[in-house]
Amino acid sequence: MQTTVYLVRHGETPGNRSRRYQHYDTPLSDDGRNQAQRVAKRLTDDGPFAALYTSDLARTMETAAAISARLGLDPILDPRLRELDTGDWRGTLHDDIEAHSPGHRERWIAGGGAERLPGATGESTTDVYERVTAAFDDIVARHTGERVIAVSHGWALAVLLAAIHAWDHTEAFREQRIQLSNTSVSVVEIDAAGARLCTLLNCIRHLSLPVSGDGSP
Repeated sequence: MQTTVYLVRHGETPGNRSRRYQHYDTPLSDDGRNQAQRVAKRLTDDGPFAALYTSDLARTMETAAAISARLGLDPILDPRLRELDTGDWRGTLHDDIEAHSPGHRERWIAGGGAERLPGATGESTTDVYERVTAAFDDIVARHTGERVIAVSHGWALAVLLAAIHAWDHTEAFREQRIQLSNTSVSVVEIDAAGARLCTLLNCIRHLSLPVSGDGSP
């Protein structure tokens, strides 16, 4: 009996465009809302689905709301699907971090994100790995033989997908093996024996298609 999980990154935010660390709540941009409508239409075509899970941050909930409106599924909030918490870097532009602490960001990435970021809430990629894989395992256990959706974030999903590929998550993070576009869809299939296979990675074909038959968004 096969279980299928669609992993969806949220739509674009103003912080994505300006390259800002944004674990905090931030809404989608106008383009991000358009992307959310497009991925929602795509998932309608790919369905049916048994459940819709989402991180509880604003940008994922807004993306999930667009999906919910089309699929008729109530979003289930799971804080374990949140983005990596960048601690004191939260809300800071990438270039400003370099100006304030030369070389720190590069050293952190070169170390695979294994260092916990500064500040009381700062996380490492290992922290993210532990919570996001636990969330994924729970979702799979609840929905054996079903198709479900989980809306999360770029780094969180990259760490999860590295685990599904059986890659060391710090090495994969350092090498940037997995880079996910806004509202990209990645699909993971789990067979009866529990073996996991990523059958689709970072698919954004829906962004080039009309949302409705008349081509309107």
